[in-house]
Amino acid sequence: MITHFRPRFIVMAGICAGVEGKVNYGDVILADPTWDYQSGKRVKDKEVTSFSIAPKQISAPNIVTSRVELLRRDASVWSDIKRGWQSAPQHDLRLVVGPLASGSAVLADGQAVQDIKLQHRNLVGIEMEAYGLYDAAAYAPNPQPNAIAFKSVCDFADPDKKDSWQAYASYTSAQTVRVFFERYMHGLTARSQHS
Repeated sequence: MITHFRPRFIVMAGICAGVEGKVNYGDVILADPTWDYQSGKRVKDKEVTSFSIAPKQISAPNIVTSRVELLRRDASVWSDIKRGWQSAPQHDLRLVVGPLASGSAVLADGQAVQDIKLQHRNLVGIEMEAYGLYDAAAYAPNPQPNAIAFKSVCDFADPDKKDSWQAYASYTSAQTVRVFFERYMHGLTARSQHS
């Protein structure tokens, strides 16, 4: 599809698990960087089997992160988005830029997050698709699209995992994409045409 349509941007909105203490329900994460936390090799040394980690991290494009920083600091945007949801949580809504790991498993044991944190000490979230999006953009022929993943926290990948915050997280993620492109689309498309 990228080769056929040649988009300037490919964007993903959605939900993710957050790292407790770093993010709250509904907080939006810009994946920067993202990687497949299951990438590597299972090895056996004598009687001990272990996993040798070999992640390839991909960062969000600079053309995006510079504008996300401006958006992140605008408290009025986040209070307006939060106010648009009838039963929003008490805490302030935030946009967090940080490491978001991708993998193929739904996590609900609490331990997996600790294991994945060993791959990046600043980990803020875990989900299943962002790395695939960034990797597809990275391998696309020129002109390569700018890949952006805004994922919102709906749980903490622990035994208390419930679906009760999924709708709110979906809403905050989609609203972030909307506001980001309403504010910056003109400048982003003009600049990407000249690069």
